[in-house]
Formats: sequence, structure tokens, C-alpha cells
Amino acid sequence: MNIQIILSILAGMLLGIVGMGLGFYLYHLYDENRYKKQLAIDKKLKELEVRNILNKKINELLNRPLDTGNDLLIIPQKDIKIPFYDYNFLKNFTSMYNLYLPAYFLETFFKDLSHRLATYSDEDDMKNGGYIFKDARIILENFSKEVTHDMKKKQKELEKLANIYPSILKKQYFDL
Repeated sequence: MNIQIILSILAGMLLGIVGMGLGFYLYHLYDENRYKKQLAIDKKLKELEVRNILNKKINELLNRPLDTGNDLLIIPQKDIKIPFYDYNFLKNFTSMYNLYLPAYFLETFFKDLSHRLATYSDEDDMKNGGYIFKDARIILENFSKEVTHDMKKKQKELEKLANIYPSILKKQYFDL
């Protein structure tokens, strides 16, 4: 009789150990999926935030009133004047958050913008208070449209990520 009790206790302990191990494994899968999902959502939110700040800055540059005191330098319908501090902000901001912005976006934008830079003497640049880009308004408007379109695409991806419920038995793969 004592051997049967000891064997049943050992069988119960063994069954408990197997059940506890299975429980830890399932919790590990669930927790890993939850963590990966949260990382993917945080990355998409940061990408959206960076694109939104960049788009606001571009729209601010487009809507800034121009000093038309010297019509020889600027044609307000085509040209744009970007102050030194705003141009430095754009360069520093895009280099600081280059992980969240596609490289082709920035490379083509700054390359097209640099081709439109009007070169003046240093005194004229200081008098103007910034760089003057000839026929660059279209480039900035198109860049703003691209950023807006990309933001909408990222919002759709974020909605897809937010609607995924981590499955306990199925591993999910997120683009981190």
C-alpha cells in the first residue's frame, strides 16, 4: 500500500513538472510575441512622428511670407528662401533620425534642392538671411506630398500591427 502511494505521489509530481514546463513554454511564446509586437508598434509610431515633424517644417517653409523687397533675387511663385537656421535644422534633423526615414527620400530631396541653390556673394547671402533656391517651390511641394503619402501608408501598417493579437501557439514575425 505504501509503494502505491509513493508511486502516485511521484506520478503526480512528474505530471506537475511537465504541466509547469508546458505552461512556462506557452507563456514564453506569448510574452515574446507581445514584446515583438510592442517594439514594432513603437517603431511605426516613431516613424510617423518623425515624418509628421518633417512635413510640418516643410509646410512652414512653404507658407512663410517672403520679403519681396528685392524682386531681382526672389520670384515668390517659383523661388523659396530658406533661412540658415531652418536649413541647418532640416540637415541635422534628417541626419539625426535617418533610421526612421528612407534614405532615398532624403538623398533625392537634398540633391534636387542643391541643384536649385542660387549662388551669391557672402554679403548678399547674409543680407538675404538665408539661402535662395530658384524654382524650388515645386520640389518642396512634391516632397511634402510624398511624405504625406508615406505617412498614410505607415498609418495603414500601424493599424495592421495593432489588430494582430498574439497567438499563444503560433510564432509571429514582425519587421523590426
